[in-house]
This record gives sequence, C-alpha cells and structure tokens, in this order.
Amino acid sequence: MLLLMFPVLVGAQPPAPESLLLHEDGSVTFVVNIPESRRVRVYCDCALRNSKYNIQREKLQSAQMTHDKSGLFSYTTPPLAPEVYTYRFKSNGQKLVDSRNADSIRVSNGKRSVFVIAGSPLLNACIADSLSGKTAQCEFWDSACGKSRRILLYLPPGYDSTGQTYPVLYLLHGIDGNEMAWHDRGRVIQQVDNLIRQGKATPMIVVMPDANPQGLVGQNEDVGLMRNLLLYHSWSHQDFERIFPILDSILSTRYSISSDMDMRAVAGLSAGGTQSATLANLYEDNFKYVGLFSPILHRKQLPVNSNTFYWIGTGKGDIFHSQSKRFARKLQQQAIPHLYFETPGGHTWRNWRLYLSEFLQFIFKETEKNTEETPDNGLSAKGTLLFHDEF
Repeated sequence: MLLLMFPVLVGAQPPAPESLLLHEDGSVTFVVNIPESRRVRVYCDCALRNSKYNIQREKLQSAQMTHDKSGLFSYTTPPLAPEVYTYRFKSNGQKLVDSRNADSIRVSNGKRSVFVIAGSPLLNACIADSLSGKTAQCEFWDSACGKSRRILLYLPPGYDSTGQTYPVLYLLHGIDGNEMAWHDRGRVIQQVDNLIRQGKATPMIVVMPDANPQGLVGQNEDVGLMRNLLLYHSWSHQDFERIFPILDSILSTRYSISSDMDMRAVAGLSAGGTQSATLANLYEDNFKYVGLFSPILHRKQLPVNSNTFYWIGTGKGDIFHSQSKRFARKLQQQAIPHLYFETPGGHTWRNWRLYLSEFLQFIFKETEKNTEETPDNGLSAKGTLLFHDEF
C-alpha cells in the first residue's frame, strides 16, 4: 500500500496559494495567479490605499498589485472596519472575479467576489452558517413581459410541522438587483434566522421576488445612475405593482401565508422603497407595515391609509435623505403612525443591512411596545425619530 502511494506523493504539487487572506488586524491580502499578465489591479469597495474611504456611496477603489517572477500578484489593504465587501480584478482590460472564492454576487451588469470582516454583532449574525429555517425557490411565467418571475423565500423553523399560517414580509431590491440581492448582499437569510432563534423577531416568511425580470438596468455602466433609471421600465412603468396581486395569490396557494393585514409587511431599498410605498397605496388593505430604506419618494407615494405603519430609514449622507425627511414630516402632518430612523453614511448596503435588522425586530408586534418616548423634535407626533450613531 505504501509503495502504491509513493509515486503519488512524489508527484504531488504544492497547494495553490489562498486567493484571500484575512489577517487578525482586519487587513486583507488579495492574491491572484496570472502568469501571462504583466499588470493586475484589484478593485474593492473598501479603503484599499488609505483609511479615507467615502462611505456615502459604495464605489470601488483600485490599486496596482505587486507580482513576483512566477506571475503571482498580491496586494494588502490597511485594516478594514467590519463589513461585507465586494472586489474584483482587472487584467489585460478584462474584469475578473476571484476564481478561488465561491462567494460571488451580481452587481449591475457584472460580478464581484465577496468577503466579510466580522467584529460587530450585526456582521457576526450575517455570517452565521447554521440555519434553523430553510429557503425555497419558485417561479411563474408572466406573459405580459414575456419573462419568468423568479422568487426566493425564507421559511421559518418548524414550517413543515406546525400547520399554522405565518406573517409575511415582501422584501424588494433596488434598481440593479434581482431576487438574490438581499440574499447576497443583505444577508437576510442569516439575519432573520438568527433573530427568530434569539426570540427578537416573530417567525415569518420572507418573500424576495425579482422585480426586474427584463434586466434593463446596468446595461451600460458608463451612462450613470439617472440614465439607467430611465432605462428601468420595470420600475418607472410600475411593472411589479401590476403583477403583485397575481404573485401574492400564487404564493398564498403554495405557502402558509397569512391573509390578515396585521400579519403582512412590505419593504424595499432605494427604488424598492418606491415600489413598497406604491404597493401600500394601490392595495391599501394588504400591509400593516411598510419599510422604506433610502427610498426614492415623491408626492404620489404619500399614504392613503392611516392604519398602516411606516418605518423609514435613511443615512445623513444619502442622496435621497431630504426626500425621506420630507416624507416623515408629511406623515406627521397626516397623523399617520411612523418611525424615522437616521444613521451616518449614505446609499449603501452598510445601512440597508442595519435597517433590515431593526425592521425585522419591529414588525408583527404591538406598535405601542415598539414606540419609544423621545423629545419633541417637530417630526413625530405619531411616530418616533431615532438617531443611530454607530454602524
């Protein structure tokens, strides 16, 4: 047996270097082997060269990687704050994901690899790998747009054995996302599962639909956000709002979803916040809770139902911050119950993960128990103004 193994051992090659090294001080070393290339750059939404990284927007920084004679390129960052980060490489004009990292996500019209720096309670919850509930996927054909509608669901612990109906949260992505956006970048599965396990959230079904099946956003990265907004017909023409009653009916026949308004919520980030506010108005007896995370709002989204509770989260550096604050004032004027939650930072997943965590712990509970007393600030006669100073 030893003789048979000997040739294998002699011919064995040294293991390939790890592509991503996470160090104890929070710094990260990127490693990629491209022998045929003379120059490789790494792009990451983090402080690659120094600590002066603008957290208002999750834009990519780039840095030139150093290499040895074998073609092994590497680069080490400064210590990074706890966060979920994305990165990619560029060589010979080609954008490359890390082939040795299985964790990758779709961003606009490309892909990026992912790594997580733990160290905060929220981020630690986002990387937990044990799952008490489970996920499910389904799709149905939408003849109006000529595409399949894909849906990702989270089902709470004991779903198959309890025989009960569950509260439901419809969770919507932004302009360049799909049904996997909250899963990949928001880490919603880990968050809701951990909060339920800790008794901080009510067991619920979370529905994440693809509200942009035609994939019209992000076709051209060079034209900018507003131009891509104009191309987003699914959003501007209320395509998802049209299909929602059909989607809700299909899911209600397949899954144990409650029809009680008090047990139903909808939330979304950015353009998904716009859709959430519009859905609450179009189908005013459907949702008790509406979560608006950095929403794009205008007067058409003003609520029509005083029985609905609005939870609004925004960063002080968010490009739509003034719209969120104005919306909260309108809610106060109309005596519609709401909570306004303001943080540092901008239009980023760093904030949206936090808003989701807070929202999950708020919904499907008695509103009076969730509303805290705060000094009069001109914003919240029926709502609460909270400021969150740390990520």
